[in-house]
Amino acid sequence: HPWAKGGGTTCFSGRCKSTSGMPEEWVGTDRPAEALPANVQSGGGTSPHEYFYMLPSPAATPPESPKLDPTLEPKDGEACLVMKFGGSSLATSEHLRRAADIVNSMMSRRPLVVLSAMGKTTNELLAAANRALLEGEVDISKVRKVTEDVFQDLKIPLPSDITELLEELFRVLSGISLLKELSFNTRDRVVSFGERLAIRTFTALFNHLAKEGSVQAKSIDSWEAGMLTSSGGGSADSAFSQCAVLPKTYSNLYAYFAPLRRNYTYVPIITGYIAKDAAGIITTLGRDGSDLTATVVGAAIQASEVQIWKDVMGVMTTDPRVVPAARPVCVLTFEEAAELSTFGAKVVHPAAILPAWLARVPISVRNSTAPEQPGTRIVSELDSKDFRDGRVAAMSSKPDITMIVIRSTRMLGQHGFLAHVFQVFNRFEVSIDVIATSEVTVSLTLDRGYKTVDLDALRKELEQVAQVELREKMAMLTLIVDRREATAVFREAFQAFEALKVEVQMVSHGASNVNVTFVIPDDKLLLCSRDFHQRFFER
Repeated sequence: HPWAKGGGTTCFSGRCKSTSGMPEEWVGTDRPAEALPANVQSGGGTSPHEYFYMLPSPAATPPESPKLDPTLEPKDGEACLVMKFGGSSLATSEHLRRAADIVNSMMSRRPLVVLSAMGKTTNELLAAANRALLEGEVDISKVRKVTEDVFQDLKIPLPSDITELLEELFRVLSGISLLKELSFNTRDRVVSFGERLAIRTFTALFNHLAKEGSVQAKSIDSWEAGMLTSSGGGSADSAFSQCAVLPKTYSNLYAYFAPLRRNYTYVPIITGYIAKDAAGIITTLGRDGSDLTATVVGAAIQASEVQIWKDVMGVMTTDPRVVPAARPVCVLTFEEAAELSTFGAKVVHPAAILPAWLARVPISVRNSTAPEQPGTRIVSELDSKDFRDGRVAAMSSKPDITMIVIRSTRMLGQHGFLAHVFQVFNRFEVSIDVIATSEVTVSLTLDRGYKTVDLDALRKELEQVAQVELREKMAMLTLIVDRREATAVFREAFQAFEALKVEVQMVSHGASNVNVTFVIPDDKLLLCSRDFHQRFFER
């Protein structure tokens, strides 16, 4: 189905991973109900804020981009810039100083800053929670040291708000140790300390280094500004989250930050990754969810740009750890970036593309260690100035996936069979990557690294209506290519597979204008990735 509705985690378009961070509805039209198109639904009231724009799945071509309600859209002032810094860009006091310098260089553009946890703090917090649960040990020394080292370097005392947070963290871990219980909600609360400590540390450093009379920074937990989600827990090790950003978030964020367009009185330093539900319980948006926070804020305030600062040169032609010759891509469309992130590229959170796409707020991925470099721009559509060399824009890959082949003669000329199969996947909350069908066979792939799946139980249920074959240790290799170039790329790709003696298990093309995906044995992925990169990028 082309519309992600209901905040669930399963979308059978073969693209959607989760509706986390992709709100079911988009605040954005003041048209009367009778004038609303089919994909817009009335909230039942007379206020223009009660009409909501339904979001498509991340890989779908969006409808005409909704504009913010004219009563919300600023009549004066200047558009603000959203800057997000990842954990690797905040790992030490040196990294924090560099990030502060980058923010200062952008002050004329009125930056709003979104931060991840510093360095590996999230991993340390998860480890501390597990130690408290399994061993009864309450130890926050590693988390404390990351923060204290910054203030020792600055030669200033630890601020009281940071001391209070560290004491609260110790109490929470003590509770886990005593109760021998670690629920999703408690785990989300534990990891939230990473971002909460990061914004306060950065704010103290920024203000300490600021020149006299300059604009000061202000720490803001995202829920203070109105970042609301549905209830549910986030994954500790993947982008998956049970919760979705609620539509009210957009109007909340606009109301909170819009005054800065007219009177920029402080630099907002905002927690990424975390939010609260309606009951005030802390929620998380999946690993790397700070990207999503940044694009939601950017879409809400109609920012001039969302900059995602990392320790890489931008979106690369492929993973440089796999292919050392990988190089930065200058520009991508939102659709291309959505496909890349969904099918294995790790530079941008999969759900983060959509809010910016619909609001037509450009994204750039920049390197915090080389801020003079342009990085990669992500835009609605390419124009005449956006020259790209070669037929393939980029590649991505996913190792260790599972392929399921379902065969049944009941499919032949019958209706309802596929509906039954998808109901089974829905009950098991399984997300499908790629799907292909024939008269009597359905083949599809699952990314088990994204969310744990009980494959044995799933197989037993499917075997009640069909023969089921599981093929594990498979991989996906995805090429981002314009449909007009697809035929030539297909020809060259299969020539390469033949030369490499690689048996292709499945091919997906047509559901997207920009994506060609091959399913191949996992042990052939490295060989094919390097060969394809040489063919399409190094000649």
